[in-house]
Amino acid sequence: MQKKVLLVFLATVLILTCSIGVCFADNENTAPGFAGVSTAVPGPGQGEQNTAAGGVGQGSENAGSGTQDPGPGNIGPGTQDPVPANTAPGTGEAGQGDEITGRGAASTVPAPEISAPSALLMEAETGQILYEKNINAPLHISAANKLMTILVAIENGNLSSNVTASSESVNTEGSMLNLVVGEKYLMGDLLYAIMLTSANDATIAVAEHVSSGDIGKFVDLMNKTAEKLGMTDTYFTNPTGLYDENQYTTARDIALLVRYAIANPQFNTLFTSKVRLWSDSKTSRLLTSPFDLFWEYDGILGGKTGYNTKEKQTVISTASRSNLRLISIVLDAPEAAMFEDTKALLDYGFENFRKSTLVSRNEVIKTVEFEGHEVRLISQSDIIYVHPLGESYIKDFEASIDLRSPLKRTTPVGSAVYILNDGTEIRISLYPESEIVPAEDMKTRIQKLITDNRDIFIIVAVLVVIEILLLIANIGKLIARLIAFLQRRDRKRS
Repeated sequence: MQKKVLLVFLATVLILTCSIGVCFADNENTAPGFAGVSTAVPGPGQGEQNTAAGGVGQGSENAGSGTQDPGPGNIGPGTQDPVPANTAPGTGEAGQGDEITGRGAASTVPAPEISAPSALLMEAETGQILYEKNINAPLHISAANKLMTILVAIENGNLSSNVTASSESVNTEGSMLNLVVGEKYLMGDLLYAIMLTSANDATIAVAEHVSSGDIGKFVDLMNKTAEKLGMTDTYFTNPTGLYDENQYTTARDIALLVRYAIANPQFNTLFTSKVRLWSDSKTSRLLTSPFDLFWEYDGILGGKTGYNTKEKQTVISTASRSNLRLISIVLDAPEAAMFEDTKALLDYGFENFRKSTLVSRNEVIKTVEFEGHEVRLISQSDIIYVHPLGESYIKDFEASIDLRSPLKRTTPVGSAVYILNDGTEIRISLYPESEIVPAEDMKTRIQKLITDNRDIFIIVAVLVVIEILLLIANIGKLIARLIAFLQRRDRKRS
């Protein structure tokens, strides 16, 4: 029995020794990071262009293509996070003595003369502001309520659901679709009616449907969405845009809303609609957009008009030519000048600006020394920007680097910031072109071996402990037998 136990113990020790030897042999052949070996591991999604959150795909007329939800401040690897141009002088904020005649980003080209007291021109993909006039002036703009209502309904409802018209919706003042109390309508049809005719009865019916009859909850959703989008100078009190002295928004905030919303394919389909057939139990008719530029401006994509008083008109539009997609905001414009102001802004943008690649994918932006190695820092995606025709538009460049071992291609080690002439900052994450992993010492290799083969080591350790306990028990028995033998021998002698 003792011989068998001893043989089992010796066999276990032998197997354990062999296993460790084999594991070390395999590890030596495959483990990355040994001296003289540089293993490059491409990062996930490497090479995909990830532009500013919520941006429109370059040169695309489908705003839902290749876009992301912009949550404010989100900066992914290799993305650009443009700071709105209102951080530069001349933001146009009401009552602050700013430039009231308007300011264009093209320094060599005169800015257009805009009759509206507040206006803005933004490039949709980058978020760069190309023209501004009092863009932070708080105004009562009913069209903003309609656009936000449509967006909230899309994000929190189902366009195929049936909406029952209530007496409250039917008796709403203002523009009407003449809904019938108790009759059911498709929510998608009501949203088209809101976009094309600004129908207040349809607006209230949709808001009640989405919020289970509680208009207050729907308004809360509107304000929470505005907060999410960074609309810091906006407050809604109703879905319709009917006048309320506590309700306000700005040209800058409306541009943020439109830029985000057109990235949603359902919203963009509504925003770009010109005509829609409306049918109910009483009649069928065509709902036609009052946005005249649909039929007279080359490149127009979508638009919404609105007013609380006819002397103060709102025109919100998007247009695309070449690889530029522009968002134009004209607020409180004289009725005779509302579309002329919009065309002047769009012409200014298309004639004087171009979109170019600021940094190409895998382009080396900076080279630094680290632990005796030359480290080339690159961008993992193409970064684009908008600049005036004939100008580089880059004023300054800054880089912040924090190198720590190990360097891996999937982990950013700093950022580069390109500062444009208008104060816009484009931030780019920097990645090492190749990995630098320090050589592992024996202790590190053993720890890694144990970690990688944890289950096997636990089983072997248990077996070894059992063998040791059995060995101790057998040694104890041998000692006891030896003691007994010595005692018997002493008794015989005595």
